[in-house]
Amino acid sequence: MKKPLLSVIVIAYDMPRQALNTLLSFAPGYQQGVDADDYEVIVVENRSARNMNAAEIDRLPGNFHYFLRDEKGVSPAAAINFGVEKAKGKFIGLLIDGARMVTPGVIRHALMSFRMTDDALVLVPGYHLGENEQQFNLEHGYNEEVEKELLDGVDWRNNGYRLFDISCNCGANRNGFFHPFLECNCLFVSKEIFTEIGGADERFDMPGGGALNLYIYYKLATHQDTEVFLLAGEGSFHQIHGGVTTSSKADREDLLEKINNQLSELLGHPFRSPTVEFTLLGKFRGPALRYLKFSVERGIRRFGRLDAEGRDPYDDDRKKRKKVAV
Repeated sequence: MKKPLLSVIVIAYDMPRQALNTLLSFAPGYQQGVDADDYEVIVVENRSARNMNAAEIDRLPGNFHYFLRDEKGVSPAAAINFGVEKAKGKFIGLLIDGARMVTPGVIRHALMSFRMTDDALVLVPGYHLGENEQQFNLEHGYNEEVEKELLDGVDWRNNGYRLFDISCNCGANRNGFFHPFLECNCLFVSKEIFTEIGGADERFDMPGGGALNLYIYYKLATHQDTEVFLLAGEGSFHQIHGGVTTSSKADREDLLEKINNQLSELLGHPFRSPTVEFTLLGKFRGPALRYLKFSVERGIRRFGRLDAEGRDPYDDDRKKRKKVAV
């Protein structure tokens, strides 16, 4: 067996059904145009009252490696760094939230990006299953049973692109592909560049890692060497599981304020979405076209507004070029 070129790291906690769906969406046979030996999937689960079934993972086709950890804290940061240590690939994929199913072209196009440049940062747009973002879905009776029916109704295992039919935009990229992203919940980068940004900063010690995901994306997107590819015709789809920021807790606003304060403190400045331009890569299947149309319409408005104001829509790219020139 050849050494895997790509190591996908999936972090799970108290989400056995959702995480298994995620793993199924990374399995050979579902992922199109790749061989099982092209990649491995490293599952790192922090122990909870509902752990995954290790035997089910063992039965999956392909290269799946499962690790169950007794994590003392409430953040996934240490589990991420553990997964990176175990990774055999030169490049890594990262899903901090293991409840994110992906479409069938993700691995193929991530590998395609790395064949073009070792410095690729590959992003998969994120969506929520259901008609609304899940913190709002909960207010309308959306629950796991409703979600199971939605998934069964589109036969996603045989046509993963049908996930677009039962999804909506999430807040991280609510304006589409031609606006800056707030974060990315499924991304790929070289292990070397991930190490250069310090890996997963374990000072993010809040439940769910707080804003760790935003921090990692910001650091990678503004890294002077990365070239950002967006797999615009693919997607990662968040399943309901009572996540820290997608729940309907009454104190959600207070929690978000604490998360944002920690993010600004560890960044050393107030957070803003990185203004980097994406190189669009991949194909669009029919169900995804409505998101392309939405993105184009919003993008036209943005570019027109910034042009009228004399502003650069991709200011962080300009700063990166200056760093390289120096």
